[in-house]
Amino acid sequence: MFMLRFIIASLTWFICTLPFLIPYYILLNSQGKKMGYKLSIEHIVGACIFIYYLTGVLSLTGIPSLTDIVANSFGVITPRGFNFPPAEINLIPLYWLTEGIRPYIENIVLFIPLGLMLPCIWNRYEVLWRTALSGLTLSLLIELSQLFNSRITDLDDLLMNTLGAVIGWLIFKLLQEQLAKIQAKVAVQNAPSYKIPLLLRAEVWFYLTGAFAGMSLVFYPFLRPFLHPILKYLIF
Repeated sequence: MFMLRFIIASLTWFICTLPFLIPYYILLNSQGKKMGYKLSIEHIVGACIFIYYLTGVLSLTGIPSLTDIVANSFGVITPRGFNFPPAEINLIPLYWLTEGIRPYIENIVLFIPLGLMLPCIWNRYEVLWRTALSGLTLSLLIELSQLFNSRITDLDDLLMNTLGAVIGWLIFKLLQEQLAKIQAKVAVQNAPSYKIPLLLRAEVWFYLTGAFAGMSLVFYPFLRPFLHPILKYLIF
């Protein structure tokens, strides 16, 4: 039953990105036709898997709803400015290590798929720094968003998430020969910028933005209250 609940919830997370995803693909397709550029079905499927993964990460890490931020549900916004509780911010590396390594391992494992999928779907991410920067950016956005809820904004999470993305990239490099056929069908190949539609060049960053928008603007304010009563009945 847990697996059924997870499948229903995770598909709902993905569906929440569609209001942002569909207009993007319509514009991208229009721009691609003018330039004689067409995305493969395999690439679109790979991109959808990537977005599905991103929404899962955002759900597990607990980003806040925009409505909670606007309503100041956690009392962060005061007449004198922002009031971030010091106990909910950690800027000391490896601060929680004495309490066990499990949270560190979980944060690493969570971002390994990111480092593996990026170079597999987009050839330009075969360069390590681009993949590492993407992992760092996604993690930083998550940690900064957590300033506006009761979750801890943690430097350790940022470091471990980035390390996870790097490990995922290393796994891709080790398996690159085995993944070559998949990559040839799925990946957007390197090419001069004038041959690639403008919207496609920033595809990864659009998906990051779209996943955040889908979870924060659609799922948490509207679908989670509706979905929770349904899922609670799927328990033994």
